[in-house]
Order: sequence, then structure tokens, then C-alpha cells
Amino acid sequence: MNRQSEHPTGILGSDEVPLGFGMALAQNAKALEAFGRMDERQKQRVLYDARHVRSREEMQSVVDRIGDLS
Repeated sequence: MNRQSEHPTGILGSDEVPLGFGMALAQNAKALEAFGRMDERQKQRVLYDARHVRSREEMQSVVDRIGDLS
């Protein structure tokens, strides 16, 4: 059994989503919907950004930018 089948990914598209990002995204319906519409390449770029934040405020900024795309 491969790793992906063991851990369903749902709308986030990756089982390697930073916890803080997932929590911030869950609190912003507009951003969650916009993230769900992204293709895999776009999602990977956002996840890259989310993995490199250094504060809660930076994480919120990443999520807010996603919401502004819709």
C-alpha cells in the first residue's frame, strides 16, 4: 500500500500540509475554496510558501493572499 492511499488528502491535495497552514485555511472559507480550485502546481507553490513562514502573521498573510485570488 502506498503512502497516499494510507492518508487520504481531500481538498488540500497533499498529506504534507503544514499544520498552521491547514488551521489558518480552515478558518477562511474564501481561501479554502480558492485553494481547492488550484491546480497541483499552484498548490505546491503555496505550500512551499507556507512551509517557510516564521510567524503566525506570515502564515495568515499566505492564506489571505489565497482568498484575494477569488
